[in-house]
Amino acid sequence: MKAIGALLVLALVAGDPALAARKKKGKKGRASRPVAAAPARATPPPPSVRQGVELWRASKWDAAVSMWQPFAQDGDADAMFNMGQAYKLGRGVALDKTIASDWYNRAAVKGHLPAQANLGILLFQATEKAEAVRWLKAAADRGEMRAQYVLGIVHWNGDGAAKSLPLAYAYLVRAAAQGLPEATKALNELSQVIQPLDRANGWQIATSLANGSGIPAQFQPGIQPPPMLAVTTPPPPVVVASAAAAPATAASGTSSTAALNAAALKAAEADAGEGDSEEEQDAPAAAVPMVQPAPAASTPPLAPPTARPNRTADAAAERKAAADKAAAEKRAAERKLAAQKAAEAARETGWRIQLGTYPSQKTAMQAWTKLAAANKKATKGLRPVIGKFGGNFRLQVGPFPTRDEARDGCKTLEIGKNGCFALNID
Repeated sequence: MKAIGALLVLALVAGDPALAARKKKGKKGRASRPVAAAPARATPPPPSVRQGVELWRASKWDAAVSMWQPFAQDGDADAMFNMGQAYKLGRGVALDKTIASDWYNRAAVKGHLPAQANLGILLFQATEKAEAVRWLKAAADRGEMRAQYVLGIVHWNGDGAAKSLPLAYAYLVRAAAQGLPEATKALNELSQVIQPLDRANGWQIATSLANGSGIPAQFQPGIQPPPMLAVTTPPPPVVVASAAAAPATAASGTSSTAALNAAALKAAEADAGEGDSEEEQDAPAAAVPMVQPAPAASTPPLAPPTARPNRTADAAAERKAAADKAAAEKRAAERKLAAQKAAEAARETGWRIQLGTYPSQKTAMQAWTKLAAANKKATKGLRPVIGKFGGNFRLQVGPFPTRDEARDGCKTLEIGKNGCFALNID
C-alpha cells in the first residue's frame, strides 16, 4: 500500500543564454547589423530523485523508475525506497512484492523509517512474522505511526509476538496521538475491554516511548532488533514496463489463522505521502476484536524538498508561511495555557483517580458535574483534571492523600463500566 510523501513543486531551471552580435567591418570600416539570436530554450532539470517524483506524479511511471534506478544503485535511501514503491504498486515495472521487499530492505538498513515500516508490513503479509515484527518494532519505537498501529494489533492478538494488552495499548496510544484514524478506532475498542492495571501499565509504556526512553525493562517483549547490515548482494535488474501498462494488483498470501485482518493491514499499508489513490487486494484473514478501518489512500514516494520554486509557487509559499505562522502562534498559546494548567496540577501531591475517557472536554466536564452533584460528600475537596488523550479527553479527580484513599475513592466514584485506577502525582 501506499506512502505519505511531501508535496513537491518543480521549478524549471530556465537557461539564461547570452545574446551576442558579432560585428563585421565593410569596405568603409562600418559594422554590419547584429545577427539575430536564436530563441532561448528552457534548460531541462538535471536528473534527481526529486525529478523522478515529478515524473511519477505525471503518471510517467517508466520514466520515473529510470530516473531513480542509478541513484538507487548508488545507495540513495530515498531512491531505493521509491523503487520499492514502484514494485509494490506495479507502476513502471511488473508488480513484484519480493523485489519490493528487497529494495525496502536496502533502504531500511540505512535507517529509512518508512522503508522499515513497509518492509515489516510486507513481511507480515508473506507470513514471515518473526522477521516482520523485528522491523515493525524498529520503526515503531522510532515513532512510525503505521508500524505502531500494526504492532499494537499484533500484541493485542498475540499473532506474531507475545500477547500483551499493555504493549498493545501503548503502541495504539502512540499511533492515535499522531492522528492515525484507524489507531484511534482500535484504541477505543481496546479501552472497552482492557483492565485498569493493564491500561495504567500501557500508559507508562507509551509515556516512556514518547520521551525517547524506549520500553521499560519490565515490559520488554524480548523481540531482537533487526540486522542493520548493509546489503552486499547486487540489486535485482530493473526491467522498465510500458508507460501505457495499467498498474497490476495481486493478492498477498496470509495465513488463514492470522489474527491481523485484511482491513487493518490494508489501512496500515498506506504510505507516508499524498497524491492519487490506488487500492490493493489482500487475502482475507480471521477477524480481530476491533472496529474495521476504511482503506487508506496510496500516494507517490518520498523525495527531498524542491530547491527552486517558480513565481507562482513563491506566492503560494508566502501564503502558506503566513498560515503556518498563525497556526504556530495558536499552538504556542495553547501550549502556554496547557503549561499553566499543568503547573497548577503539578502543585498537587498525593494521588488522583482516573474515571474514564470522553470524546470532548465538554462531555468529560458534564460527567464530573453529574458525579459531583450525586456524591457531594465524597467529592468534597476534590477537583477535576481533564487532559487530552489521543483523540479523546481523560477525566481524573484528586488529590487523595494516600493510595488506599484513592482506591476507596474509585469504589465510591467509579462511573459505570469505565474502570477506575489510582495514579501517583507526587
